[in-house]
Amino acid sequence: MKKTGAVLVGSALSLVVGHAAASGFSVSYQSVSAMGTAYAGAGVLSENASNQWYNPATLAGLKQAELSVAMHQAWIDTTFEADADGGFPVPPPAPPGTVLPQMGSGPGDFEDVEPFVGSAFLAVPVSDMMTFGLSVTAPFGTKIEYEDGWGNGYNLTPLGIPGVGSVTAGDFYSTESDLKTYNVNPSLGIQVTDSLNVGVGVSYQRLDADIRNALTRLEGDDDAYGWNLGMTYSPDDNNHFGVGYRSEISYDVEGDITFSQLGATFSTVQGNPVAPGSYSGEASIDLPASLQLSYAGDLSDRTQILMGVEWMEWSSLDKLEVESDQLAFNPTENFDWENTVRYSLGVRHAMNETTVLRAGVAKEESTQGTDNRSAISPDSDRVWLTLGAGFTPVENMTIDVGYAHIFVEDADINRADKGAQLKGTYELDADVIGAQLSYRF
Repeated sequence: MKKTGAVLVGSALSLVVGHAAASGFSVSYQSVSAMGTAYAGAGVLSENASNQWYNPATLAGLKQAELSVAMHQAWIDTTFEADADGGFPVPPPAPPGTVLPQMGSGPGDFEDVEPFVGSAFLAVPVSDMMTFGLSVTAPFGTKIEYEDGWGNGYNLTPLGIPGVGSVTAGDFYSTESDLKTYNVNPSLGIQVTDSLNVGVGVSYQRLDADIRNALTRLEGDDDAYGWNLGMTYSPDDNNHFGVGYRSEISYDVEGDITFSQLGATFSTVQGNPVAPGSYSGEASIDLPASLQLSYAGDLSDRTQILMGVEWMEWSSLDKLEVESDQLAFNPTENFDWENTVRYSLGVRHAMNETTVLRAGVAKEESTQGTDNRSAISPDSDRVWLTLGAGFTPVENMTIDVGYAHIFVEDADINRADKGAQLKGTYELDADVIGAQLSYRF
């Protein structure tokens, strides 16, 4: 039996990722060399084989076979401070508007998530005008585990619900999320003229999800396919433009939804009677399309100014609705996320023939607001500050290193759609280091 799904998480080469490093479930860190400039110019440069992820047309600029392996280590700190004025809306037959007041709060200083993420890229010229590429990456992901009893606290004993006493709202929304994707992307870059390159690719993507809260558990996996294309154009020797597009990937996930005793009780009280246990079902999930615009301007023979804009269509992920012939209703996890844009500015400077320095800054929008903040993967507007360097100790090998600090704005949440009001503020920040080895043969 397949397991039922919700969303996804980035994972490649058996490595897992965390949250808060990019908008939604997106995992930005695929290339260490690109991270050094905050991903500015990533879709127009042909520094190494990893640029193919941002734009397959960059493969046409690689005239020698190359294998590039990137590794990232992240440290993600998450805390939650519950407000003191939450409420628990009392279901019928109580009069409309009846609310139980908050009675304290649970823990909010959670254990840091320390994901380790890997990716691999291959580029092989097949003619003077054409280069084949292959990437194995982790494009989406989240992993978070909360302490039991977190969020706003409520004493439900006065409701007289059998077996239900004191509860905390956070447990109703998330206790653990472990979501993964594996993406394999063969592609082809073609040099059309001296100034124009084009590229195209296809993706096989695997989704594996396990989303838990105190009420339900969703488990799922599925396979799906997508495509990507791009072009680079240099109108003169000093200005270079790139555009890359990745399609939406749609899943029809089959699997199970499990109701706990508490989950069955609250579902029944809210008018959807169900017994504790597991039920087979399916859910449709659409992962976002993306558009990447890149620019590289040569200020001198050694220095380039880099710019980038990435748009992601997160509005395609509006909800996760589980349909089951064994249930009289469709359990639903609402997202209603917004599309996002990341703006990047970077600089690349070649100190000499063997050493390159990089720096960048990026501003990235959030998919979420106060009313639709997701405890599965809390997200907010963020700013990236990055540094990087590349070293070529021998002619056929380059080592890239990079560092990013991600400043995440405090993220308010105010939701009551699962019966208990979760009201408070997330504080998030992240640090990422990376190393990448590129070998030419």
